[in-house]
Amino acid sequence: IQFRRPLVGERWNAWLHLVRMLMDVQLSDQTDTISWKLTTNGMFSVKSMYLDLIDSGPLSMSLHI
Repeated sequence: IQFRRPLVGERWNAWLHLVRMLMDVQLSDQTDTISWKLTTNGMFSVKSMYLDLIDSGPLSMSLHI
């Protein structure tokens, strides 16, 4: 890979971090699927989102949902 500008300082560190993370990625030909981790069946529900918000503690006043 070639960049137009040199990566120095924090950008170089960020690049190395990204490369390290991508080295563990295994691609396959399988179809992608979406899974909601807040429910046991993997399906989204407003109830699961609501319960997770309640359990996460007070929300910041500047948070917009």
